[in-house]
Amino acid sequence: MRESPDPRVMAWAQGVDPCDLTICVVTVEEIERGLGRLPDGRRRWDLDQRWRNLVAAYADSIEVYDLLAAQHAADILVAAEAGGRPMSLADAQIAGICRAGHHELATRNVSDFAGAAGLTIINPFTG
Repeated sequence: MRESPDPRVMAWAQGVDPCDLTICVVTVEEIERGLGRLPDGRRRWDLDQRWRNLVAAYADSIEVYDLLAAQHAADILVAAEAGGRPMSLADAQIAGICRAGHHELATRNVSDFAGAAGLTIINPFTG
């Protein structure tokens, strides 16, 4: 949502079929919560407008947190705790959605998801 997106991310995105890109409902909550915490002003308004456009573009394909995703998230949380690397609930939900739907996860926060077995992680910021 930056005015000048990272060129490595843009190059990666251009190599992916637009039908293969989406966002998940947990990410929607995280972004909206972050926007809601920003002080009123031009920056918040600009980011909110870019976000609304992005959500509208993906509205028909947003991945949801359902029963199967919840089961995968629980498994991921238990394994992370047992391995001594606790994970946030939101990250486990995102990982659960991806694992349940056999999706790859594109994120800059690779280390946050390192303990999620069976999940393919892509860092588009590394070029």
